[in-house]
Amino acid sequence: MIGRSLFALIFLGHSAFAQTVLLQIRPHIGDTLRMHLSQSVEMTGTTPDHAGDSTSMTTSVEVFTRAIAEQWTSGGTLMQTITDSVKATPASATGLDGLRRRALQAKRVWLRVSPDGGMEVVHDTDPSSELQEIFGGMPAMLARQPVRVGEKWTREMQIPLSGEPGAMGLVKATFRLDSLGRNGDIAFVSLHGTMSRADASGAAISVASYTTSGTLSGTIQIDRRLGWITDSRSSIIVRSTIAPTPARKGDPPRAPMQVRTKITQWIRAMRAR
Repeated sequence: MIGRSLFALIFLGHSAFAQTVLLQIRPHIGDTLRMHLSQSVEMTGTTPDHAGDSTSMTTSVEVFTRAIAEQWTSGGTLMQTITDSVKATPASATGLDGLRRRALQAKRVWLRVSPDGGMEVVHDTDPSSELQEIFGGMPAMLARQPVRVGEKWTREMQIPLSGEPGAMGLVKATFRLDSLGRNGDIAFVSLHGTMSRADASGAAISVASYTTSGTLSGTIQIDRRLGWITDSRSSIIVRSTIAPTPARKGDPPRAPMQVRTKITQWIRAMRAR
């Protein structure tokens, strides 16, 4: 009897490991999802010419949003998002930043979310709004075919470089389905990758006066029954070298500035009760 039970456990374990699952973002029409985005950006600059003097700055933002699944389309699910509140640190009660944060609250934006996780803004009256940066830059991450526990897949994607308007980074990331939980309803995925500066065509470049490289890591938790990512944590560390231009022709070159940027992001989501 004990031998049979042990054999059954081993068989079930092997069956679960060999099971293939399709990881897709496909929320149910009519569902309202509450999302909480927390992001911090820490920048440190060091100038060797000034005996290693360094300056640092840290900013953070919290965004509370509701997303309502409205319609399935050939390109993915059309969703209406409503921003309930935005909190930034350091806060500015006056000035342009404060006005823009207040304008985001109660704003409605329509997104198209593809099954592999990519997001694009399909309707927003302000093309320069923060929501364009938060949602419009979400790249596709999931495998397009069924995968097994332990299986890996790679994706190349572009993300905006923080602090450099218009500049993009080329990310090469490897994802792995680590495990399944709750009878296969929850998928746990990890990711690791590298980043380099990209030109307008999307190819990696390295300019003599400005070089950028970085690493990223993170975890993703997908509720397959809900059809949504319920927990996503990522950390990106970017190191940039900026060679200043001489003030006058013939001046000796100055030592380049070293800039380290750490971006930490945590997104949580749940179905509204």
